[in-house]
Amino acid sequence: MAPIRVALIGLSSSSPSWLSLAHLSYLLSARGQQKFQIVALQNSSLSAAEAAIKKYNFDPTVVKAYGSPEDLAKDEDVDLVVSGTRVDVHYGTLKGVLEGWKTTGKTAGKGVYSEWPLASNLQQVEELVALAKETGIKTVVGTQGWASPVVKKIGEVLKSGRVGKVLSSELWLSGVTAEREAMQEKTEYFTKRETGGNMWSIGGGHLIDLLQNALGELTNVKSHFHTQRPLVPLKDSATGTITRTVTSNTPDLLYVVGSLPASDTVQQNASLHLRMRRGPPFPGEPAFVWTLTGEKGEIRVTSKESVAIILGAGEVEIEIHDYETDKVEEVEWKWEEWQEELPAPARNVGSVYEGVWEAWAEGLSTSEEGGEKRYNDWEVAGRRHELLERLLVDNGF
Repeated sequence: MAPIRVALIGLSSSSPSWLSLAHLSYLLSARGQQKFQIVALQNSSLSAAEAAIKKYNFDPTVVKAYGSPEDLAKDEDVDLVVSGTRVDVHYGTLKGVLEGWKTTGKTAGKGVYSEWPLASNLQQVEELVALAKETGIKTVVGTQGWASPVVKKIGEVLKSGRVGKVLSSELWLSGVTAEREAMQEKTEYFTKRETGGNMWSIGGGHLIDLLQNALGELTNVKSHFHTQRPLVPLKDSATGTITRTVTSNTPDLLYVVGSLPASDTVQQNASLHLRMRRGPPFPGEPAFVWTLTGEKGEIRVTSKESVAIILGAGEVEIEIHDYETDKVEEVEWKWEEWQEELPAPARNVGSVYEGVWEAWAEGLSTSEEGGEKRYNDWEVAGRRHELLERLLVDNGF
């Protein structure tokens, strides 16, 4: 199969971004270039796209510049559009591309890969999911924690029967922002519910997806969300000086409990408990602790980095406590060789791209067609967004 031709939306020429650190690092790697070819950039203006082409030394005769998603949709040489803008821009750009393809009738063989969250609110998400389904366009969403070799290793341990069936699982996380009180000015949108990008929708969404991919879809979900620090000082990223204080209408402390379905590795109605809080952990304690309590033993996953599994950054340790011997053993895990050659943020994202390539090469149109999970599509994203939104509303947000 020829390389999949990619258009990137939101690649900035002025500052590093998730699109450049994670997506671009894989796409420009030797392995990535065998399977994907960047052929277009679309930014908020034509000049911004041209500046990004210059910044990243793309050949302007190969990589075209566009200033709107509607213009991008007219380019018949694009197979896959990747949107890495801030969440509150996703809806407009993604809808523009999808409707542009629909209008021209050029939907066959097309796909869209959107970073998470898919959009700012559930109504927008449902509209995008319906539009993609109507047109038959292939979809991908950037929830990639499930692809981590840490999560895959846990799956291997569970399937081996070493700890028996899971009776309960708990995940405790402290982090998301470096400080418990102040934020950087550039992350002010975390304090605004209407933006759609906050501790729960971004961090919680990634974790909920990871947990449900590992253990099963939650039922009987209950929650308690709270804003401990409604007044948030904002800091200038260059000087560290507090420039102003804003009022947050998003939660910074979250508790979620639910039940898991029976499976070969999980007991019927096994309990799951997620706790997230903004800010650093207690000194000396890990920022990320995930336990899976089994019939014969317990798995514990820890990291000093709160989002290590999702981002692929930081050290992660897996330990198993064997109840019979009362011994604790560390379990080794490792990246694939090609992943080790990439910057940390690109490793799990690279796995998603690999899955897209495999699925397209096999002529598959959905994320799990063929019996093997390769990536999350927008149908999965819709289910995740529905749960996230429902819990926010239940808690008065």
